[in-house]
Amino acid sequence: MTLLFLAPLIWIAAAVPWVILHSTLGRRHRRTALMAGLIFTLWFTWFLVTWLGMPDSYPAPSCPGNVPPWWPSFIPA
Repeated sequence: MTLLFLAPLIWIAAAVPWVILHSTLGRRHRRTALMAGLIFTLWFTWFLVTWLGMPDSYPAPSCPGNVPPWWPSFIPA
């Protein structure tokens, strides 16, 4: 529900970097602006889903700390 409630703010927060990239890099380096925008959008989506989408009270008797044993340590959970 939190992600749904915050959807308009999330959309604005994701659209602002695209506007900035288009106005700065997009006029001369379109591919660079597109790649930077895509990378930011993917990172931002991953961040929001992992930060807001997973409740801390998720029952996980087999996963201490709600992190499965196979999860790589270099990726935050």
